[in-house]
Amino acid sequence: MSDHPRYVVNQYFQDAMRFTPGTVTVKSGCTLTFTFATHNQNDPHSLSIVKQSDLPRAAAQMEKCKICGQIAAKHVKHPGEPPGPTNPIVHWIVNVGSTGLDAPGDSIVIAPSGHKSVTIRVSAPPGRILYFMCGLHPWMQGKIVVT
Repeated sequence: MSDHPRYVVNQYFQDAMRFTPGTVTVKSGCTLTFTFATHNQNDPHSLSIVKQSDLPRAAAQMEKCKICGQIAAKHVKHPGEPPGPTNPIVHWIVNVGSTGLDAPGDSIVIAPSGHKSVTIRVSAPPGRILYFMCGLHPWMQGKIVVT
């Protein structure tokens, strides 16, 4: 599938934005590097740890994503307002538990210019599965299996 969106007027919009890989297995204490790899794209992305039950599954859930607003509010200058030129990202890494990725609410953001990569430690204990999604593009989902 192409990395470019496909449009059919009055029928559909298909977007191939995704995490690659969608599932990753790492040892507890290892680091992950989240890198912006898509050329000709202007949207920032987050890798945000959420409860599995918070992952939107249906189109209606993605269009009115409740968890997305909570994720964005932690990263932007003015929580409660949509991200954009007047409400920039000011917190590139959000930790709610221990430092690193270990709990729902932990989140990192990358952008195509200026902040293309973040390296972070996976601090969750062995045996945990961390579910993640992009808080801006809720169909982008995956999991980190911690060994």
